[in-house]
Amino acid sequence: MTGNVNLDFVFDPKSVAIAGISPTRGYDSIAETYLKALVECKFNGPIYPINPKGGEFRGLKIYPSVKDVPDSLDYVICCIPATATPQLIRECAAKGVKVVQFFTSGFSENCTKEGMRLEAEVCDLAKQGGVRLIGPNCMGVYSPKSGLSFAPDYPTESGPVSFICQSGGNALYLTRHAAQRGVRFSKVISFGNAADINENELLEYLTADPETGIIAAYVEGFKDGRRFSEAVRRAAAVKPVVIMKGGCTEAGARAVVSHTGVLAGSAKIWDGLVRQTGVIPVSTLEELADILVTFLYLPVPNGRRLAAVDIGGGAAVVATDDYVSAGLDLPLLPKKLRQKLRGFLSTDAAGLSVNNPIDLGGQYYNASGTYRLMETIVDYSGIDVLIFHLHLGVNPQFPSLPKELAISILNNAIKVYNGTEKPMLVVIDQLTNVESWETAILCQQRCQQARIPVYYSVYGAAIALDRFILYHEKRRG
Repeated sequence: MTGNVNLDFVFDPKSVAIAGISPTRGYDSIAETYLKALVECKFNGPIYPINPKGGEFRGLKIYPSVKDVPDSLDYVICCIPATATPQLIRECAAKGVKVVQFFTSGFSENCTKEGMRLEAEVCDLAKQGGVRLIGPNCMGVYSPKSGLSFAPDYPTESGPVSFICQSGGNALYLTRHAAQRGVRFSKVISFGNAADINENELLEYLTADPETGIIAAYVEGFKDGRRFSEAVRRAAAVKPVVIMKGGCTEAGARAVVSHTGVLAGSAKIWDGLVRQTGVIPVSTLEELADILVTFLYLPVPNGRRLAAVDIGGGAAVVATDDYVSAGLDLPLLPKKLRQKLRGFLSTDAAGLSVNNPIDLGGQYYNASGTYRLMETIVDYSGIDVLIFHLHLGVNPQFPSLPKELAISILNNAIKVYNGTEKPMLVVIDQLTNVESWETAILCQQRCQQARIPVYYSVYGAAIALDRFILYHEKRRG
C-alpha cells in the first residue's frame, strides 16, 4: 500500500475474534451471524468466539476473553453491551489487537451525556493501547480477498469497487443490490459513528489503493470538512468517485444526528463541493448502483446521440422525456434509413413507428425482423449508443412476458451487441408480479454474461448514462 494512510490491517487481518458469541443460540443473533459470514465467505485465518462462560459453538472452542486466545489476534468484532466495552478494549490492547469493530451501539448516536462519555472513554483507551476502532454502531468490513464479511450471502469474488458507508443498513442493501447486478467489490466498510477511523482516512487510503478502481460512498456528516474536501478532490483526480449525501434537508440533518451523532452540514456547501471536486453525485442507493453498473459494463460512447428500440407509444413518449431531460439526444433518423427499417417489418403492424424512439408495436416479437432492424441501426454513424427496452408487462395476453419469449427477444439484442463495438444498454422494466421479477433477474444475468449494463427504469438509465458521459467529457477536457 502506498500513500500516507495505511489501513491494510483493517482489510486483511490474519485472525478474527467475535466477542458476544453464545453457545446456546444458532445463527439468529448478530454475533453468530458474523461467524456464519466469515465461514461462508471463506475467511482465510482462524476464528475465535469469545464469551466469559466458555463452551463450544459450531465446532469452535469459545474462549472466556481475548486474553485467553492462544495465538496472536488482529481483529475483534464487538457484539457485547456498550457498558462492557471499556474492559474489552483494555484486554485487546494487552493482547496486541490491531483493530476492534463495534457492532455495539449506545454511544454518541444516542445524544446522551453517558453515551458520549462512554465513546470518549473507549477512544482514549484504544489510543493509549494502540488499537484502532471501526464504529461504534456499524456493520464493519467486507473484504472478499481475505474472506472478511458481515453478511453470509456476499460474493467471494473481488472486484474494482470500494464502498464506504456511514450506515450499516445502507451498506448491507447497496452491497446486495449491486452484487446481484454484477458489481463486485474490493472493499466495503460501514463505519458508523466514526469515533476513530472515519471517512477522510478511508478516502485517502482508497485513493492510493491499487485494488480500488472506483470509490463509492454514502456519507451523512463529517468529522473534518476541510480534510474531507481535500481528500475527495485528490480521489476524484485519479479515479471515479460516486457519493450519496444523506441529511440534505433540515429534517434529514436532524435524523443524521440521532443516527451517527455527527453534524450533516449544509446542502449548499455540499453542492459547491461536488461542483469543485468532480464528484459524481447521486440521490438514491439505486442510482448509485446504476452508476457502478455503467462504469463497469459500458464502453465510453463517442457522444450523446441515442437510438432507443421500444414497444408502446406511451412508453416511447415517457422514455423520450426522460432521456432528453437528462441531457441526452434522440436524433430523428434519416428518411432513407427509416424506409430501410420499415422493410424489415410488416408495414401494417399495429403501433409501428420508425422514428426515434423506434416503437416496434406488434413487430416486437418478430425475431428476425427485429434483429435486422437493430443491426442496421447500430451500424448507423449518426448514433453513439443503442438502448433496448425490454418491457415485461406490456402485452395484454400475459400478466408478465413468459420467460422463454423474453429471453428470445433479448437474445436479438445480445446478438447485435456481439457484432458491434458500439455501446448498448438494456432497460428491463414493468415488473408487475413475482414471475416478472424472476424473468428480469434471468435476463439481467444473460446481459451480465455479455457485459451489457442493465437498468430497471428508463429514468435510471438516462441519469446514469448522462453522468457517465459527463465524467468522460470532463476528463477529456
